Amino acid sequence: MTILFESGVPRQESADHRAFTGELFGRARETAELLRLLADPAVPGVLLHGLPGSGKTRLAFAVAEQYRAAGGAAGTPGPAELLTADRIEPDDYPTLLARCAPRGAKVLATGRLSPAGAGVAYRVDPLAVPVDWSPTDLDAFCRTPAVQAFTAARRAWSPGFTVTSRNQQTVGRICVELRGLPGALVLAARVAALEGVGTVLAALGGAGGGRLVAAYAEPPGPPADRAPGRSPDRLPGREVGREAGREVKREVGQPSGRCGPLGADAARLMSCTPLFAGGFGPEALRVVSGIAPSAFPAALEALLDRQSLTLEDRPSGRLDGAAETRLYVPFGDFPEVRPAGGPLAVLTLRHARYYARLAAGAARRLAAGDQPTSLLALRVEEANLRLAVDTLTRHGFTVEALDLMEQLLAHARLVGLGPDWADRSAVPLGATSPTDPADPADPADPTGITGGRARVRLALIRAEARLLDGEHELASALLDEAEAASSVPERSRTTPDEPSTAARLLRLRGLTGCDRDPDRTLAALTGAAALLRAADDEPAALRVELEAALAELRLGRTGPGAALAGRVLTAARRRGDVLLVGTALLHLGLLAAAGGDPSASRAHYVEGLAHLRPLGAVATLGALVGLVASPLRPAPARATDAARLLGSFHPGRAGIPGDPADPDLATARLLPGIRRRLAEDEFAHALATGAATALLDLLCSLSLALPLAEPDSAEAPPGRQLTSRQLEVSLLVADGLSNHQIARRLGISEWTVVNHLRETMRRLQCSSRVGVAGWVHRSGRRPGPARSVPRGPDDVTLDESVSR
Repeated sequence: MTILFESGVPRQESADHRAFTGELFGRARETAELLRLLADPAVPGVLLHGLPGSGKTRLAFAVAEQYRAAGGAAGTPGPAELLTADRIEPDDYPTLLARCAPRGAKVLATGRLSPAGAGVAYRVDPLAVPVDWSPTDLDAFCRTPAVQAFTAARRAWSPGFTVTSRNQQTVGRICVELRGLPGALVLAARVAALEGVGTVLAALGGAGGGRLVAAYAEPPGPPADRAPGRSPDRLPGREVGREAGREVKREVGQPSGRCGPLGADAARLMSCTPLFAGGFGPEALRVVSGIAPSAFPAALEALLDRQSLTLEDRPSGRLDGAAETRLYVPFGDFPEVRPAGGPLAVLTLRHARYYARLAAGAARRLAAGDQPTSLLALRVEEANLRLAVDTLTRHGFTVEALDLMEQLLAHARLVGLGPDWADRSAVPLGATSPTDPADPADPADPTGITGGRARVRLALIRAEARLLDGEHELASALLDEAEAASSVPERSRTTPDEPSTAARLLRLRGLTGCDRDPDRTLAALTGAAALLRAADDEPAALRVELEAALAELRLGRTGPGAALAGRVLTAARRRGDVLLVGTALLHLGLLAAAGGDPSASRAHYVEGLAHLRPLGAVATLGALVGLVASPLRPAPARATDAARLLGSFHPGRAGIPGDPADPDLATARLLPGIRRRLAEDEFAHALATGAATALLDLLCSLSLALPLAEPDSAEAPPGRQLTSRQLEVSLLVADGLSNHQIARRLGISEWTVVNHLRETMRRLQCSSRVGVAGWVHRSGRRPGPARSVPRGPDDVTLDESVSR
């Protein structure tokens, strides 16, 4: 069955990847342990096993080289003969050991399955990936083994490539989504060099590398200036070994274990795996496949035995909480969707509705106080939840899609979900909203009035997402759209969701107008809380009352604000809502500092952080950013203080519970949105300032620096008059021109326009372009037609763009 024969030592084949001919990243411990095992006379051989693409072959190659180089000096006995065999099958391994034993040779083999015979089985895990990252700690990020492997691979194709603060987010995401698998990182680096990193991100699609392999099954050839050859990570099909300076080739028998036919149930499970993104829980696979619960364990065990699926110690979501394990399709084995249990549309909708139920259950448990597992389930299933929204939208199930979007949005910051997903998901919904052809077909809405409500709900979702991202102007425009869409027949205003919808509209109107009229904001928030109580949504009403406490602070009334936050704290403790308790304590810390009691402020912050930390880094940072970047805080400080907070939080997060095998990316998730709102130098300075400040000290300094609101006036306040250029920019903003159009008109860069606008808003104490335009109109400085340079072909006013 196994034939050994000798040949001369071949030259090492040229590699098509520098990562495999240079340093072996992150494998110092494994190399030392393997050399120790091979030096042990009692160990006849070692089988390296693990996930496909985990670098078993490259590690064996490096260990064999060091093993041969370790002995043979004059006067010392050389090492035992060593045979290296790649991708061996379990049935062949005991035979190989028996054939080598009489010659005193040792075996170093790689394979996917652990042997049942003699020798030592050694598992090779993927490379470590960054748990989180920040531009302030770029060196530590670049020292992460997965990042080192990707960087070395990319440099083989693009020698000038380096990791910078600008591409750090992309590199980190690739390493995390590919779970540190060296083979997958090499493929991603090749595709990124040849077709651009956007192609890699699109191919990933949250599928953890499977879709990347499916799209690029044949890796690209080497660069033109590199001799073609085979990477040592992909040794020839024959098994190659060396025995003390001689090459040994081994012909392997027919593979066993993975080539037998799958049973019907196992095949059905496997055909459903491409429906998921970023791995999945066992419960999700069972529900989506529709397999009988009694048949599921045996079918899943069959796939695990063949390693068609792998079960890893990473969390996954369940309908009743979270599980400690997660299933993945191994790198290189991503199957096509061949549904064995029904049409593809049925399976995709089953997937979407399972995750919609998961999100609804998590929201209910959050309100009931079961928060750690609920937040964890929402966070780890983010990719599948986004996919579910897209599926429901694509198939015309508008109401279900909106329900899921609202549940995700309610906890967006607490699970690290950015606002962009809402706009992407809204595109197909918005395309159908004028007529809503899907809504009349909805059996749950026999009256045919869902279309109007759906348009209102969609506009409110998008407005809140933009408000979370600090874009008050866009949020106000979307609220206008929601109010216009709310002109529906009278019968629709008696539906059960009407109070909550009205409350959301009232609340968002108040938040977007806080810089102009804090009194009106306070009245709006108070009214929204009353409507939410009428809709029997006490948790949401309490959260709105915390916002009302900040509105009191904007009006200079720290006493009433503290009293209101204290009532929310008492209610939250009575309900057992740890998240709301921690958030209320943070608000009390802000109010105490503004009221001139720094010691009480610090005590509240300490207690609040103590409640939030057990919920995890993402939830803790989300609650902090929700306070620091609240639209109820003065506009000039929001983005800068949020960046300072990220800088301070990243080095101080070591005390927050977390699993290195489960990267939460707490800081990394929020960086892009905050970065967009600041100039690059401002962003870098704010991060660096925050990194040099302890988190508690930073919170206290933010509180003490909180300015109170100033009433609007027709002119800028004394000492804050606008410069001539700021006034000119303000006039053009009032005329409806975009930043690009203003830059063309004045012959300056867009960044200069942004800087003028930022300073203008600071001096006028407003938070958006709408506020600037309102000040222009109130001051009687409405621009005339003869004020500036002729308009360019791209200069279109707001009225003209609407008419078009």
